[in-house]
Amino acid sequence: MRHVPRLSLCLLCAACIASLGISYRSFAYELSPTPAPPAPNLFELIEPMDSSTCCGASPCLCEDQEDRFWLINTRGMTSQACRANLQTPELKISRLNSCGSCSDSSLDDYTSSIAQSPRVVIYAHGNRMESHEAVKRAMTVYRKTRCYRTGPSIDWVIWSWPSEQQGILAKDARLKAKRTDAQGLYLGWLLRRHAELNVSTAVIGYSFGGRVVIGSLHVLAGGTLGGRQLDGEPVYGFNVDAGLIAPALDADWMQTCGYHNLATKNLDRLLLLYNRKDAVLKRYWLLDRVRGESALGYTGPTSFASRFDGTRLPVQSRDCAPIVGLHHSELDYYEKPCGAGCAMATLIHDLGTTP
Repeated sequence: MRHVPRLSLCLLCAACIASLGISYRSFAYELSPTPAPPAPNLFELIEPMDSSTCCGASPCLCEDQEDRFWLINTRGMTSQACRANLQTPELKISRLNSCGSCSDSSLDDYTSSIAQSPRVVIYAHGNRMESHEAVKRAMTVYRKTRCYRTGPSIDWVIWSWPSEQQGILAKDARLKAKRTDAQGLYLGWLLRRHAELNVSTAVIGYSFGGRVVIGSLHVLAGGTLGGRQLDGEPVYGFNVDAGLIAPALDADWMQTCGYHNLATKNLDRLLLLYNRKDAVLKRYWLLDRVRGESALGYTGPTSFASRFDGTRLPVQSRDCAPIVGLHHSELDYYEKPCGAGCAMATLIHDLGTTP
């Protein structure tokens, strides 16, 4: 067999780590080897979907669409959880039209609008995205779901967090991962306002965006991120629906003793699209250098803590490896017949219908 220099292998691994961006930290719970895929009867699997049925929405939708668009930008706020203002965080809120053009707004305007909304969907992007790229990606994802969606209008909310590239390789990766704790706290603070208004809410997250949205549900229920908690009484049973694509969080974080163990107390159901061929997530364990540490977006569903009422969390999942292949690429889940657009549209349409 041809000899491959050790340095070349190291550089390859470092490049894979850099393209994702994960925290270099250890946790109090015991780490276990990579779990085997669950038995088929444990979770409801999503059947392959025919992407040819998509309506093919135009790049810029008509201005008279009933859906409303918001941009919540946290890029000017501290990314350190220990310094985060959790009393009155200065979220920069803007209204968007369907082409992505924005105008200044306010928290009062936002809460007044969503109080009348049948459904609110919050989308959190992945790593290494400038502000304008995040808006463009969020609107692309919106269109990929919109062409399958029926039913009432929604408020589509873009959560734009400071993920632009800083530094190279693992340095950038670990920096971004640390920021997800502060982002989870900020988003948890906002979700408390949603809960107070009893707004039907769904969250969608890709890669590190998945870590942000699940962390927010954890702190909403009284959990801790980066040593911080939200003020006030914990919120349980808010019944948020979550859609995750290739989430970059530990596979056991949502278990009973995991870092995000309280997230399920505010989850109604979970949609998980993962990839057991993902070349980046396959090397997830290298970030903490702990054998057996695996990403949920690589392993797929294993086990989860119970919901607020003690029942099992309903989970729909699909391994998109035959379609996406080795790539860690969000749009591949939408562009190819993995069915992400239709699956997310169904999640949005069924908000609040789980028994």
